[in-house]
Amino acid sequence: MSEEYVNEISFRISGRNGDGIFSAGDVFSKICSRSGLNVHGYRSYQSVIRGGHVNYSVRAANWEVRAPADHIDILISIREDGFLVDAPMMSKNGIILYDSKGFRIKQDKIVVPEGVKVVDMPAAEIAAKYSDLKIIANTVLIGAVVALFDLDFGVYEKMIRDQFSHKGDETINVNISAAKEGYEWAKSHMEPIKHNVKLDLTKKPKMFIGGNEALALGLVNGGLQFFGWYPMTPASPVGQYLAAHGVKAGVVVKQMEDEINVANSVVGAGFAGARAATATSGGGFALMTEAIGFAGMAEIPTVFIEVARGGPSTGLPTKTEQGDLRQALGASQGDYPRAIIAQTSVEDGVYLGTEALNIAEKYQMPVIVLSDLYLGEHFETIPEPEWDRIPIERGKLILEDLTEDQLPYKRFLLTEDGISPRTIPGVANGQYDAGSDEHDEYGKLISDVRAGYPDSIVIRKQQMNKRMKKMEVLLKELPAPVVEGHSADDSDVLIVGWGSTYDTIAEARSHMEKEGIKTSQLHIKYIEPFHSDEIGKILREFEEKGKTIVMVEVNYTAQMAKHIRGETGFNIEKKVLKYDGEALLASEIVAGVKEHLG
Repeated sequence: MSEEYVNEISFRISGRNGDGIFSAGDVFSKICSRSGLNVHGYRSYQSVIRGGHVNYSVRAANWEVRAPADHIDILISIREDGFLVDAPMMSKNGIILYDSKGFRIKQDKIVVPEGVKVVDMPAAEIAAKYSDLKIIANTVLIGAVVALFDLDFGVYEKMIRDQFSHKGDETINVNISAAKEGYEWAKSHMEPIKHNVKLDLTKKPKMFIGGNEALALGLVNGGLQFFGWYPMTPASPVGQYLAAHGVKAGVVVKQMEDEINVANSVVGAGFAGARAATATSGGGFALMTEAIGFAGMAEIPTVFIEVARGGPSTGLPTKTEQGDLRQALGASQGDYPRAIIAQTSVEDGVYLGTEALNIAEKYQMPVIVLSDLYLGEHFETIPEPEWDRIPIERGKLILEDLTEDQLPYKRFLLTEDGISPRTIPGVANGQYDAGSDEHDEYGKLISDVRAGYPDSIVIRKQQMNKRMKKMEVLLKELPAPVVEGHSADDSDVLIVGWGSTYDTIAEARSHMEKEGIKTSQLHIKYIEPFHSDEIGKILREFEEKGKTIVMVEVNYTAQMAKHIRGETGFNIEKKVLKYDGEALLASEIVAGVKEHLG
């Protein structure tokens, strides 16, 4: 091995669906977390239950790692496809572990970059000493990786005890013995990866959670009461998390027969006074949009989470893309008030879940939260959340029986801020019609026979103005984006992004700063209503001072750049776009920005 030291741990295990790849990757992630490290874990998979190439990547370091690694130091390739898909990402002097006999990997399939060490380890043979289950070979191989990164085997042993505590001592002992032999085999047959990563077994491990699960946790912390859902990759983990844990917090979780019923049930729950939400992906969201428009018309608080995957149509159901922005902007018919917010990180999800419920209730409108497969399905260590950072706010909600001075009750009362006092079923004298047609202040419909009459024309304009006024008021509440990094005076490049690209852009900037390139970042989280004035001012300031401006997006048509142009009139010409379904890497941003800088 070279005497070069690496400053972080980068590991990947790959194989097929059914090989236990995700379980092994999750175990190694937690070993790193329990060793006092910050961890980033990302899984790539196919849409079949068994077969197809899958992998789990783990990156760990002493600093916060919030983006995928662009290299692999140690790869476990259970199947031969790993040499085709994963080996090209190997770092100089990296190590690939495989078992040619145990998993029938042909020698002519073993093609690796120059300098990479390939080790044929008898993992299946070792596993067979302890169990007839071939999957125990994963335990052996992870033991070897623990040795090669010079991690503490005791942490791995405790992980095994915790993982199999429900299966009894025999299963625990089998796995510990197999892991120990894998560890000892690597110690006696190989040289470890030399690194500068400092381990601290006394440090309390941070929370290790995925982007979807963080949103779900945020919803629970924000007082979620009803969650309707129909499983759809990659949004399913939100519902799975709530089904497993939300019930303990009093959340009703109901799986419906399709997305149309899901959307209607969520709107119904919101009407009844429950804090209600759902989560889906693009195909399911398409079926929900009529109900979203109804929530806008009837001013019913609801939260719709849309976790995007590769399109169009079924597209790439297990790959990532920021391709559904325009779908969210165009959801349902006509103009109606709604908030569209893009989750920016795993940690952000914990707070955004609560924030979305608050906005929905305070402004009595649907809130659309945008995420994507990469953000939703990767895992990170995050600090202990500040559970009380965002208090629950329910807005103008009337729960007590109405008194004489409040009658007759006008559900859609014209107000200066566009927000009317809201009752829920059961409040005496607070009943009203919540129809999908235009209505007057009492909720009485004007569309059936009165549309076009002078009085109805006035009512229509009044109610439309009232509803849309909420967007102006909400915009003042939402924090406007600011430039991070260098000011326009001394920057070389302003990188503009939105949603899930935040941390990857930040890491790319850190690489460029080390090379002497002065960078700035403008990141957009709040999409509707949009801070047109503030964003336009920032972009024009950088342009006037001759700075390069680059838009980074994970889609083909630069959907956010088009939205910015529509809202501000500013056209961002230079772009770094990725649309192959794979996670955006910091190195790709660096290369793209450098190309634009010339």
